Amino acid sequence: MYISKWWGDLIGGSDDSLALIDYLERLDLTDVTLNQILKDLGFDVLLSEGDLKNGGNIGFDRRSANGMFRVELDIACGVLIDLSAIVLECLKSGYVDLHDLDEARQPCKLYIDASEEKRNLLRDELNKFSRNPLSYDLAELVPTDDMRELAEKAKMIADELL
Repeated sequence: MYISKWWGDLIGGSDDSLALIDYLERLDLTDVTLNQILKDLGFDVLLSEGDLKNGGNIGFDRRSANGMFRVELDIACGVLIDLSAIVLECLKSGYVDLHDLDEARQPCKLYIDASEEKRNLLRDELNKFSRNPLSYDLAELVPTDDMRELAEKAKMIADELL
């Protein structure tokens, strides 16, 4: 997996990361657009407002035996970094296998079609984060050194999303 150099701790290692993978798994699709993912999770609205620093209302609806419930994604910037890494994997490898992201999942190849416009949107947000990571709400939960390391990794991912 191309993104294995980043995936697993600061990127891809949170409860929100697992919820994002759960969302992708429950799509029951093998081909999806980045635009649709951004809409489904609520990033389209959050990004149009231009503020990932303070979270926002993102998540998705999930069906269970007891009906529908909302899965909230708590740290928007973290989820966007995770999603950007997944999109990069699709760009480099042609797909992402959800089992590679979380070994508890069954193998499932997912192809994410990301237009240049949407990749640029991700790049812009990752670059904003990398310039001032301590201004994001995530900094309240993550040690300063880890935030700086995450910012470096986000910048590397942004640079490769061309």
